[in-house]
Amino acid sequence: MIEQIRTFFEPKSVVIVGASKKVDKAGHVIFKNFVENRRIGLFKGEIYPINPHEETILGYKCYPSVSKLPVDEVDLVVIVVPAPTVPDVMKDAKEKKAKAAIIISSGFSEAGNFELENEVKRIACEGGIRILGPNCLGVYDPSTGVDTLFLPVTKTLITGEEVIATPRPKEGKIAVLTQSGAFGVAALDYLAGRQLGISKFVSFGNRVDLDESDLLHYFLNDNKTKVILMYLESIRDGKKFIEVAGEVTRIKPIVALKSGKTKAGAKAALSHTASVAGSDEVYNAAFFKSGIVRAQNMHEFFNIGKAFSMQPPAKGRNICIITDAGGPGIMVADECELRGLKVEPISEEGLKMLEKMRDRGEIPK
Repeated sequence: MIEQIRTFFEPKSVVIVGASKKVDKAGHVIFKNFVENRRIGLFKGEIYPINPHEETILGYKCYPSVSKLPVDEVDLVVIVVPAPTVPDVMKDAKEKKAKAAIIISSGFSEAGNFELENEVKRIACEGGIRILGPNCLGVYDPSTGVDTLFLPVTKTLITGEEVIATPRPKEGKIAVLTQSGAFGVAALDYLAGRQLGISKFVSFGNRVDLDESDLLHYFLNDNKTKVILMYLESIRDGKKFIEVAGEVTRIKPIVALKSGKTKAGAKAALSHTASVAGSDEVYNAAFFKSGIVRAQNMHEFFNIGKAFSMQPPAKGRNICIITDAGGPGIMVADECELRGLKVEPISEEGLKMLEKMRDRGEIPK
């Protein structure tokens, strides 16, 4: 499983089905991302544009279909074509022994087209192809140059001025895992604007194949990831999720932002990514059992992630609270104990250490 998922981040060859010369098309933006990253030496693999109506795109020879590629095997197929044509693309990918596919296209189960989505899944299973999506943004990895985000880094205003549109964060320790592409874009913008780096970004959409648990397991074994930020609208397999997340949080912290708390939110989630949100109390229990920190809003979500990226997890459960305010100190003590931590008074040795730090001017008097 780990090696299969690694293909999404470290492919030796990438095929962009739906690559285009038209700058306003998603296929153009994605193909250009790979071309630019290959030009600067960041992306090391081969790139193949697929479009039956073009001879070349950005200097690369274009092919009418995946089946017409001059190679016997490909690693990653990025699909940016209308939903009804995706099964045929998957059949061609199967013929070329593709290892992985990112289906950017929407119009599947989130739109009521369950049969179409199931057909895509069936073809993928027959060919041993792992899928991210459909209805997703895919992957961004600042260390390998894989970038399937169809939103350009810059855009040109009517004045002719070029401005930042969708910034890409620098390389760092935070992995972002999101069910919503739009939320993912907001996360990238927030992190880049605050100079916070990421290890990897994954938008998985309808999760016809790979889901949040599979990706969490991968991040557990990813040495570049120290903390995981996860936006969810639902969990596909609760038992599997609790087991995997519990294993991950023993080593790396997970911060979750779960939407669909109310009836209205749950209904919106169903039409967004075909997610059945479920009881919020059940999610609270699942997060608590697996050691996940649940954020209540975006501000809290990113602040907790930032703190974890800068501060390693504690070695044990003992904790000492130092504060100059009684009320907030009591609130912190309550929360710590509710989270399974043991609040202890500071030791004599610790007190002497603080006094020395105070005398040296390292902490306030």
